[in-house]
Amino acid sequence: MCRFVLLFVLIGWLGCQQNYQLKQAQQIIEEVHLEFAPDKRVALFRIDTIIGGKMLEFHGETNLPEAKKTLFEKLTIAGITFVDSLALLPSLDLNGKHFGIVNVSVCNFRSEPKHSAELATQSLLGTTLRVWKKQGDFYLVQSPDNYFGWLDDGGLQLMTESELQNWSNSERAIVKQDFTFAYEIADEKAQKLTDLVAGDMVQVIDKHASFTKISLPDGRVGFVLNSNILPLDEWLDSRNPTAENVLASALEMMGRPYLWGGTSGKGMDCSGFTKMAFFLNGIQLPRDASQQVNVGEQIDTDTSTLQNLQAGDLLFFGRKATPEKKERISHVAIYMGGGKIIHASDRVKVESLIRGDATFVNDRLASFVRSKRMLGQERKNGVIRIADSPYYQPAKDLRD
Repeated sequence: MCRFVLLFVLIGWLGCQQNYQLKQAQQIIEEVHLEFAPDKRVALFRIDTIIGGKMLEFHGETNLPEAKKTLFEKLTIAGITFVDSLALLPSLDLNGKHFGIVNVSVCNFRSEPKHSAELATQSLLGTTLRVWKKQGDFYLVQSPDNYFGWLDDGGLQLMTESELQNWSNSERAIVKQDFTFAYEIADEKAQKLTDLVAGDMVQVIDKHASFTKISLPDGRVGFVLNSNILPLDEWLDSRNPTAENVLASALEMMGRPYLWGGTSGKGMDCSGFTKMAFFLNGIQLPRDASQQVNVGEQIDTDTSTLQNLQAGDLLFFGRKATPEKKERISHVAIYMGGGKIIHASDRVKVESLIRGDATFVNDRLASFVRSKRMLGQERKNGVIRIADSPYYQPAKDLRD
């Protein structure tokens, strides 16, 4: 009888010990998650399941080697025995093709690996992507601003690191025209090869009197009017991010339709609009409004006077923090001066924050949260110059 009692006590103790270790492990996972991947839009660290037993077994995936290393180091220090079943991306199934180049004028990142899924963001032709894994006909990719999404296999050209180096070291040009085409032969009446939008990047083969012979990432060859493109290095050198230039780019997009997830001249959401206006002038902003608010210089202002604001500042809207709720940023606009803003809401349009103005919108003024200055902040406070990005430079190691 005593043996049975001792057995039940031992089983109970082991069960308690396992539960304690499981709770410890969950706490450590949360700590590592907050340290390395607080924003799932730009970092992947996911523990799907923890299987209990004599040793805990962790299933999931991450693209962050240091996060995985830190997790298991902390588990070991805590005295937790475990089996490592956490997959480290990129997937071996990619056979070394860990990069991709956008192969259409504007590609669509989906929130899930299916065409019916929500549009998460977009990238432009010629943009370098990190490729992490494949599911069906879709690839999990990451854009230069680190945003994750699922891209169908027709939207990119897969490349190994050496193939990417060949692309990056080749002569490239950027489309400066708002909207144009590449043709199969050097004639505007010829069959179109593809449409092109401002910011698209192509490989230069040869330059003729009126046309430049270009190549797309998948090897298709066409011709673009010389007046519609600039050599990449010339484009980068000519970017001058002033308020006047940013607002000129923004006004060029007046009337464009609002598109949730859009970041191109074909259609854009609020943060896609601000991102594109700054990109065309040499500055890379984070993707979403709730991310853009975390970079740049904080500008103190109030809604009654709009003091301290300058043209080109970003204004953020949503819900201010209260003792009960955190701040929530849901919209962003570019300040034009004189109380006016330009933003994507239904369409790209100009509105006023000044009571009595014909375009005054009370709800917008009431939801103002804060303003940030990006101009003059390049290379500090999280504001990145495109000229400094390895994705727009001759080949460098992009694995880090």
